[in-house]
Amino acid sequence: MVSPTMLRWARETIDLTPVAASRKIGVPDSRVDEWESGDARPTVAQLKKAAEVYHRSLAVFYLSEPPEGFDTLRDFRRNPGEQTGTWSPDLHAEYRRAHEQREYLLELHDVEGTVPLDGWRLPNVPEADEALAEVARARLLSLTPLRPPSGRATAREHLNAWIAAVEASGVLVLNTAGGRVKPREMRGFSLYFEQLPVIMLNGADYPRGRLFTLLHEFVHLLLHTEGLCDMVSETRATSPDRALEARCNAVAAAILMPAEAVRKRPQVMARAGRRDAWDYEALAEAAGPFGVSAEAFLRRLVTLGRVDLDHYLGHREGFQRRYEEDEGRKPSNGGNWYHTTARDLGKSFVRQVASAHDRHVIDSYTAARYLGVKVGQIPRLARSARVGEVTDQ
Repeated sequence: MVSPTMLRWARETIDLTPVAASRKIGVPDSRVDEWESGDARPTVAQLKKAAEVYHRSLAVFYLSEPPEGFDTLRDFRRNPGEQTGTWSPDLHAEYRRAHEQREYLLELHDVEGTVPLDGWRLPNVPEADEALAEVARARLLSLTPLRPPSGRATAREHLNAWIAAVEASGVLVLNTAGGRVKPREMRGFSLYFEQLPVIMLNGADYPRGRLFTLLHEFVHLLLHTEGLCDMVSETRATSPDRALEARCNAVAAAILMPAEAVRKRPQVMARAGRRDAWDYEALAEAAGPFGVSAEAFLRRLVTLGRVDLDHYLGHREGFQRRYEEDEGRKPSNGGNWYHTTARDLGKSFVRQVASAHDRHVIDSYTAARYLGVKVGQIPRLARSARVGEVTDQ
């Protein structure tokens, strides 16, 4: 029998009122309320439509209670105005997609009799942030098929290189699709599993922001934690959650900006002993080879004792505004559907599915279902997912 409790739960998880849900399902305005109170029962056709509207499988409505941990995630967000625990319908949908794509890959491994890569796991996690960053960076660089660029590389090239490294370590890296989840709501999240953990980046965020988020979430996995994050800079650890976020930020920064490499930047050497001599232009120039923002580089200088915290706090908001203005003025790569789809699904995911299809491990219907595309689109999508292909838009 259909559970009124599960009908209510499914509706509430996508933040629909009973009247709005009734209208989307195509029944009288009072009908969903009647279903949830037990005064009426949906027909099979109505239940199928409700499953479509709620983005749930039909079987969910027959459970007695929601599965433990389903659509829940430790919430580290502290963006101004963001209410902890409140998720938009689109965020719920992306969270479920992350789980779904992981299940698809596990199915592939089961069919082929293989196990997911686990290079991301560290046998011993150093307690000191700098030591952890050094070990993590060395591990990623030993596995990556695509070395991080040096010199005058674009932010997209840096992001694609580090995504390739994290994917090579055995992590499924995805992007939210279509700009539906705003960066104000979520910059990224991580799902910790012993096998095939997941990192979801916000596809609407700027490349430099996503790069830092990628490593922040990777550190969560190294520490065997997961969560929904906004990457607000922490200057004081006011709770265990804030302390964990601050540590993930610090280790991510050290992975991307090794201490010795930062100290050797000409702009840093020229300002030795001048702890408040930084402006935005100098920071942006110094940060360029690392693929990070001026604000992130300045925070790293604080950690390395080259800039006073008060100087950072006094300029942080202004530098963040300049960064957003600069990023907003940069031309887009355009709307290549195959590149965007490969980016959002994750290039490693696309490659694995396409390879299984080419080798006749799975049939065309299954491959198309996993990728959410038409069979005829699979070859070109696979080409867009090649290592080294800059798919980011």
